[in-house]
Amino acid sequence: MKNFKILMAFGCINLLAVPATAGQVWTNFAPKSHGSKSLLEKCFSPSDLAGKKGEKLTRKRGAGAYLKPPEIKRPKISPAKLLPDYYGSIRSVDVGNKKVMALGFDIGEQNNDFAGYDAEIIDTLRKYNIKATMYVGGKWMATHPERARQMIADPLFEMGNHAWTHGNFRVLGKTEVEDQIWFTQAEYEKQRAELSALDCAKAGGMSAIPKRIPTFRFPYGTCNARSLKQVNDAGLPAVQWSVVTADPSRGQSPKAIARALLRVKPGGIVVAHANGRGWNTGKALKIAIPRLIKQGWEFVTASELLAMGKPVIAKTCYENRPGDNKRYDWIFGKGTGE
Repeated sequence: MKNFKILMAFGCINLLAVPATAGQVWTNFAPKSHGSKSLLEKCFSPSDLAGKKGEKLTRKRGAGAYLKPPEIKRPKISPAKLLPDYYGSIRSVDVGNKKVMALGFDIGEQNNDFAGYDAEIIDTLRKYNIKATMYVGGKWMATHPERARQMIADPLFEMGNHAWTHGNFRVLGKTEVEDQIWFTQAEYEKQRAELSALDCAKAGGMSAIPKRIPTFRFPYGTCNARSLKQVNDAGLPAVQWSVVTADPSRGQSPKAIARALLRVKPGGIVVAHANGRGWNTGKALKIAIPRLIKQGWEFVTASELLAMGKPVIAKTCYENRPGDNKRYDWIFGKGTGE
């Protein structure tokens, strides 16, 4: 059966819904599981997992705000081979009328920045047993190793690549893009290895934890044709979004964020933030999640969603419509804080 593409009208946006051919579902190193509850409980006590005073706060100075390039710059695990059907900017997945969605939380920091950890979000997801994908920055994992390992161990959470220092992939050069991708993959391997070395992990459970991060999300929602191809050539589907919570805006209320979540369509992908810059996201989840559960919605990880249907793919990266984030090039420049 030959590949084919169907041009779809989505408001004023033309997207390409690219079905996988028979037998070509997304299985390239896609994880079969995301963690181990027994491992999580053995390695981290309830007090370890609980939120700490002040850890949601972000700052521009002090320990961890600046970090040198990592000693290990490339991962040991070879990159996957991504099928051509998954090249491009994935906005959602065509799953028909099935009420399934993927929550994606960005957790990154620049190199003049120490970002936070939003325990209210994580605790709410755990309370309701909600799966989500955590798009973590490599530097953030390096400066928040305990929290990173907790999420790596947790079977509810899949880890995604959100670049090393939140770079603007529309502005960065080819080598800079490679470093943003691979530094982060290597840091994940390092954190996984250090979790594995703990005595609590020796009884088992590590086999349920993926050896590599399987998907990527562009910081700022920006890319160009070259950087998009670089990400895909690294074996990483670029999972963007169809639901924008706008939670980095201080003026975005919990009710407004909840309304955005409640407007999700089948196969939708959400972008929100759990690094201290989603100002009212935790409160919004407490409103929206019980309603979504009551309405019959299923929450899955990005990898699981990709395996459930046909990815809806755009050729460019954007927030709500093509070209709407070009202003970030002059606001943030390279975006890395350097």
